[in-house]
Amino acid sequence: MKTIVPHTIDFVVRGFDCGWGGPLDILPLANFLQEAAGEHAVELGFGIPELNERGMTWMLVKTDFRIDRLPGWGERVRVRTWPSGLDRLLALRDIILETESGEALVRAVYAYLIVDLEARRPLRPERAMPALAEIDVTTLGHCVPDFRFGAEAIEPGDRTVAFHQEACPRHRDDNGHVNNAHIVDWLVDAAPEDVRGGGLSGMRVDFLKEVLVGESLELVHGKAEGGETASLVTEAIRGDECVARAALFWRKA
Repeated sequence: MKTIVPHTIDFVVRGFDCGWGGPLDILPLANFLQEAAGEHAVELGFGIPELNERGMTWMLVKTDFRIDRLPGWGERVRVRTWPSGLDRLLALRDIILETESGEALVRAVYAYLIVDLEARRPLRPERAMPALAEIDVTTLGHCVPDFRFGAEAIEPGDRTVAFHQEACPRHRDDNGHVNNAHIVDWLVDAAPEDVRGGGLSGMRVDFLKEVLVGESLELVHGKAEGGETASLVTEAIRGDECVARAALFWRKA
């Protein structure tokens, strides 16, 4: 087995990364995390360029975020990431956003598929990229030990439309479809103001279908639930199908 060292990238939170008087926005947060993940995959020899040469690519399909605090303007932060195991067709990766002193701000587990570009079908990761199965993941473990994936679907009759979004060329990634960071951003934006309370404490996102440039999406939300955190499900709908779904958890104000 091959032991690896987590990959790190340092960032400074700029004003344009923040909302109106607020902390780091969801779009730059997602971009920070995926930048580190992509850079580390290249360093290990199985990044998108390497996979593309063999007619394959990575596609993110599930995430579980735990948010302790979002950094504010001017803060220096670090993203630390490592591959964290295989689960049938899924290749897992852990990612932490932390302060310079090592305080964890955001912890996440990402689940990817390796996809055949021509057939657009998933491949067994250990067969498509044997180096993945050779990594010793036991010493690093998971930054979210109790991670889970999935969000319950909203019944069509319980959907409330938040806004409509057209996928534009600027949303496109190297795979030719809308980048996951934009979809996460839209799903969070679909939550109404009255459930946002004391800030987002976590989210689980399912990426169900590819979204292509020129397609129109309807962003909707379901009913909020009570408890110590207010939970809400949001969806991105294309025609009559759900292409992405998020379970969002908000702290009470």
